[in-house]
Amino acid sequence: MLTIALALAAGSLPDDGQCRSIAQDPEAALAYASGLQGFIYGYPLVDLLKQRHNETHRVSPDQPVAAPVNTIAIYPHLLTPETQGQLRAANADTLYLNAWLDLSKGPVLVDVPAFGARYYTLAFMDLYGRPQHLGTRTNGGSARRYALIGPSGGNVPAGYEAFPLSTDTVWMLGRVLATDNADLVKAKALAAAIRMTGAAGEPVTAAAPLQPFDSLHYFELLNQALRMVPAKPGEAALMAQFDQAGFGPGRQFDPAKLRPGETLGLGCAVRLGPKVLAQRGFRPSRIQNGWMWSGAMADPGNDFLLRAEVARGGYVNAPEESIYPAAITDNRGEMLDGKRLYRIRFAMGQLPPVGAFWSLTAYDRTTSQLVANPLKRYNIGDRTPGLRQDRDGSLSLYLSAAKPPAGSSNWLPVPPGAFHVVLRLYLPRAEALDGRYALPPIERIEP
Repeated sequence: MLTIALALAAGSLPDDGQCRSIAQDPEAALAYASGLQGFIYGYPLVDLLKQRHNETHRVSPDQPVAAPVNTIAIYPHLLTPETQGQLRAANADTLYLNAWLDLSKGPVLVDVPAFGARYYTLAFMDLYGRPQHLGTRTNGGSARRYALIGPSGGNVPAGYEAFPLSTDTVWMLGRVLATDNADLVKAKALAAAIRMTGAAGEPVTAAAPLQPFDSLHYFELLNQALRMVPAKPGEAALMAQFDQAGFGPGRQFDPAKLRPGETLGLGCAVRLGPKVLAQRGFRPSRIQNGWMWSGAMADPGNDFLLRAEVARGGYVNAPEESIYPAAITDNRGEMLDGKRLYRIRFAMGQLPPVGAFWSLTAYDRTTSQLVANPLKRYNIGDRTPGLRQDRDGSLSLYLSAAKPPAGSSNWLPVPPGAFHVVLRLYLPRAEALDGRYALPPIERIEP
């Protein structure tokens, strides 16, 4: 057992065989039980602190954005496989804006210009991954001035609208619609006109990337996060359990002070936690024609498994802002594979009901990332030029890795192997939210 503890202290995790041995050690079993709950509960907090470090430091030569806290960084391009960076399940519809906020020293002010009819949203994620939005839906595209206020409080200047947030550390991911690379210039100009004013952060410096999911550093970051955020009602007993395990808000986590069984148990929680999330985390509230969606994803409440799986998959907007029905199987119940040809046929008058726009994107199933294709088309939707309707007025979209017999006009190239698809509906109408509208199935055409 001491050998395992020394190995973990050096940065590694126990293997599956070692984790099977914890049943023989009550101390390890107890640490594993608390650690697994901590892994699930704390996934978004740890993931976001990791992301904050990796986007406020220069951790690789080709990372798309890096900026001090309280400073907006604008992605240079619409996202492609080459420019998506660490984002998971990123869209290729909008220009992204990125900022990390520190509200512990007082409000951060955001001055937004008039966007007019151009869709945009600024999504502010607290450390639990819960989004709050301002943008086209909330202000109609008019110029506005906001004061972002965290639990540390502060005075709202005259002329600013208070925008309260539940944690002092906040991630802002903004999206500005850009129809193509030519339109991107106008979208960038509007994005650059957004002003953010707050306590100055440390300048960007080079640093090694944080990788907390492969060592006990996970619990160091979780402990740091739990000591930062306000206590949540109803969670006192859970936090007391985490304190007992050494990583709760009332303790200073120190892996060097763990006993061998505790080291093994917590290491196995980090080792096996992702498997638990993959198998049990996402439970859709609605499945129609193979499309899965959960209305609870933006605010899972006490469903910590769902909250963790949402974070692992890349976070989401509030449903009234946008919804992302996803599919991993075809109409025969078989997993989607790029070697096959599929069709999605929207009957006349049955296109996705939205107030802004819709699009379909395909991702590698394992990484949730875009994959390069010769056509350089990474989404297809209501703004795709050259789409052709069928003779009966319906619209058929084709999905495959190879160019389909029908040609490239209605073709979304997909990864050559296992993939999944996400259909984004921005400003979805009521019938899309309540289930009256059902997306058509993904039909397998061949082989």
